[in-house]
Amino acid sequence: MDGFALKKLLTVLAMPSTSLWLLLVLALILGLLGRKLLARTFALVSILLMFCLSLYPVSGTLLYHWEKQYNGLHTLPPDTQMIVVLGCLHYQDQNQPITSQVLPCGAIKVAEAVRLWRQQPQAKILLSGGDNEGSGVQHADMLAKLAISLGVPDSRIIRSYQLKDTAAEAGNIARLYPNTNLTLITQASHMPRAMLLFARNGLHPTAAPTYYQVKNWHADYTWQSFIPRLSHIGKADTAAYEALATAWLKLRSN
Repeated sequence: MDGFALKKLLTVLAMPSTSLWLLLVLALILGLLGRKLLARTFALVSILLMFCLSLYPVSGTLLYHWEKQYNGLHTLPPDTQMIVVLGCLHYQDQNQPITSQVLPCGAIKVAEAVRLWRQQPQAKILLSGGDNEGSGVQHADMLAKLAISLGVPDSRIIRSYQLKDTAAEAGNIARLYPNTNLTLITQASHMPRAMLLFARNGLHPTAAPTYYQVKNWHADYTWQSFIPRLSHIGKADTAAYEALATAWLKLRSN
């Protein structure tokens, strides 16, 4: 197992959703071993944590910490030379349209890039992403296919391949386009860490976050806000991932 795969595995194991299920499995094993009190304790803790994280006010608070740090960009700065889109994931299914083959986190970022590009059509769009999932197709090519279908000429698109993470992409852009005015598009939750990585490579792009998962945070809660939903645990996973990745980044820099 290479370093990237090991890092990915450890990250998955550290996610709240995975940890909670592991606690339940541990409780089951302890129960089978006759450690009933300890088993009940682990099971109760897991269920209580799962209930809390499935509530929007709890998981939303965790994720909002990351998403609130940069506001969305309504107008592209007139001096922008390149719009950088950090990739997401895709799969291939010829029976489905390209808007479905690219996961929402990628499709929304491409749509945002096209929206901003229409304000300054002379700008280039750099689409990032390698074949991290082993599909045989570079992710940047899938994003380019979507952008072209939305009206962006292929001559305006730059594809960045074979890069596994944001750190590698930031370093690559700093090497190839050191004096370029950039606008950076990625998930709102990922933007703080992305901007930090770009800054450490001497780049200071304009932030254009999108794919916000926390909506109307300052609106009053309703009774529906307190209905447990498993989908809300995914927000806690995202928040935990960004917290761990940012902590690791700062730790390595010391």
